[in-house]
Amino acid sequence: MGVDVTRLTSRDLKRTNRSRLLNLLYFNAPTSRFELSQLSDLSPATVTKIIGELIDEQIVIETGVEDSQGGRPRTTLIINPEYGYFIGVDVGETHIYVELFDIRLHSLSYVKYTLSPEENHPEDVTRYIVQGVRALLSALNIPDEKVLGVGIGVPGMVDRSGGVSIFAPNWGWQNIALQDLLRRDLKLPILLDNGAQAMALAEMWFGAGAGGGLVDLVVLLIGTGIGAGVIADGKLYRGASNSAGEWGHTCIELDGRDCRCGSHGCIEAYAGAPAIIQRIRELDPDSPILASGVQIEIIRALQAAAGAGEALATQVLNEVAHTLGAGIANLINLFNPQLIVLGGWSGAVIGETILPQLQQVVRRYALPQPLSAAKIALSQLGWDAVSIGAASLALEQFLMGESPRKPVEVA
Repeated sequence: MGVDVTRLTSRDLKRTNRSRLLNLLYFNAPTSRFELSQLSDLSPATVTKIIGELIDEQIVIETGVEDSQGGRPRTTLIINPEYGYFIGVDVGETHIYVELFDIRLHSLSYVKYTLSPEENHPEDVTRYIVQGVRALLSALNIPDEKVLGVGIGVPGMVDRSGGVSIFAPNWGWQNIALQDLLRRDLKLPILLDNGAQAMALAEMWFGAGAGGGLVDLVVLLIGTGIGAGVIADGKLYRGASNSAGEWGHTCIELDGRDCRCGSHGCIEAYAGAPAIIQRIRELDPDSPILASGVQIEIIRALQAAAGAGEALATQVLNEVAHTLGAGIANLINLFNPQLIVLGGWSGAVIGETILPQLQQVVRRYALPQPLSAAKIALSQLGWDAVSIGAASLALEQFLMGESPRKPVEVA
């Protein structure tokens, strides 16, 4: 039996046009059919037909009228705020953060679980995610069919097509079918991706890159581990196997410190939270900065001590700024971005303190021409940047025009 190429092409074109209008409505609403036709370069008839279908599906609603400068008043349209919800999950090395969002990605509620060092097995992670999702939906009395997608950001490399965590060296994970484990208990659309890549989407749409017409940016996740998400020409750059952005495992010093990935001299081995704590111990094993024994509290104590002018803390953060600055200069030379965003939980704690020194180092190592086009900024999304990014994965799928009422397999 032959393939009807014409029918396939027509279907693909319809989905492309639907996606174009959904994106325009999402980021430009309220707007009218006439404005959508102008913005999309689609004919008024095509816009009217697709919008009619979206209204029938209750995805779009009419919300009022606007003056048309002498002509007939035009009905304005928005995405239906009651249509559904997104869930974003940040799977970190020390925590799991599950957050519920409305369709505009406004946070409604969240739960957070602290992971002990021995709770990094796939079954533990799965249990906490399922528990968190169920708790949020139950608390707000939201039925499963109203959930448009559950996005999950995890450390390491991910096979999006199969929902498999291919390689998370810090946990010893290899080829873990996390999506399959979750679907035993969650009959919801689930999307899995690297946390830094997810965060990059969120920063482009809702954070430091929003509203400024920026289409080339790099978002850095600085935490227990270190990663990056690269936005090129307005799209997330994934590479041949969705492993682009492993910036934390690029070499900053030949034959340098051992890294948890098995290599040597990686950026993460100098600027990840465990590496920072190790450096404090090397300089002063009895430093009061280490007193809590808790990773995030140690980094906060380090930042506070540096702010008070304490010599050891200042030295350690200067070293971190030097490492990150040299690595950022490499990114600027390589990708020529308009914006570098410093994020992640550790980045949120120390970012403002190290930013001046970091910028000096970047100016020292970056080429003048790409440097002149680049700005370095702190993340504006706060502590839940990865969960917002994970929810953005589900939003991205929704805006592609896929059916949101059944589990989505990501191609």
